[in-house]
Amino acid sequence: MSDRLQRLWPSLVALVGTVAVVLALLWYFGDDTDDSTPDDVAAGDTSTEPPATDPPATEAPPETEAPPTDAPTEEPTEPAEPVTADPDVVEPLGVLNQTDEAGLEEQASERFQDGGWEVAAMSEFTGTVPETTVYVPEGMEEAADALVLQFPEIGRVMPTVEPFNDTRLVIVLADDYLDEVDSE
Repeated sequence: MSDRLQRLWPSLVALVGTVAVVLALLWYFGDDTDDSTPDDVAAGDTSTEPPATDPPATEAPPETEAPPTDAPTEEPTEPAEPVTADPDVVEPLGVLNQTDEAGLEEQASERFQDGGWEVAAMSEFTGTVPETTVYVPEGMEEAADALVLQFPEIGRVMPTVEPFNDTRLVIVLADDYLDEVDSE
């Protein structure tokens, strides 16, 4: 029996120690089952004010003042002038229409020109560009950033690749462009 007790002794000490730690923590932090203490105080609110109670049922709720019916209405605002690009960063654009929407490149070109950009070329395009993209030749990154900032419907910026012209920014209009422009 003493051999068995010697083997169990470390386990019994660990068990008794664990129980002692749990009891000490319960004693230190206490339990909040005391009904005489409001839950807010038990949760850390140490204010000495009694808890708020609902007003008696005989009192009417305070009346709120309705806004006057002859209040001035806001004047409709004039549409804002289109934001134009900084002439110092503007580069010529090529606009290519990859969608089935005939003439979309012309409509988009008008928007870009109204925004201060020169459209040097436009055409239809057969390809698989996944979303409206501007292809950027080396050294025209600042212009591309300005273009995308001004026209957020251009969702992607990529370095220029063959067969695109490397002397201008080239915008390929994809089907997502239709969704963006139709919602405006």
